[in-house]
Amino acid sequence: MNTDTGYLDPRTLRRELGLNQLEFWSRVGVTQSSGSFYERGRRIPKSVQELVRVVHIERIDLSQITREEIAVLSHLRAHFPDLYEKLRDASQGRQRRDDNGLGARTELQFGAAE
Repeated sequence: MNTDTGYLDPRTLRRELGLNQLEFWSRVGVTQSSGSFYERGRRIPKSVQELVRVVHIERIDLSQITREEIAVLSHLRAHFPDLYEKLRDASQGRQRRDDNGLGARTELQFGAAE
């Protein structure tokens, strides 16, 4: 895994998380078969890249988020930026303790495994 350059191939990420292909790819709505192709170097669509980032790096359970909650966050950020920043900073303190070892803000660029 190379987080210095921002590159992380999906196979490395999956192995770091200790998941098999079915577990890893099904969490982002991709079949094991397609995930296997991606791990062997096939181009990963941007939408799938973003889902992998959100689900496996940010560790967000998409089934727990509603449209209404997103709207509340957007409203809070737009109309009460100071409060939003304080809440965000407080939650990041908690995230550090819950860190999965990959870092809460890892940026990814997907490509073929080297």
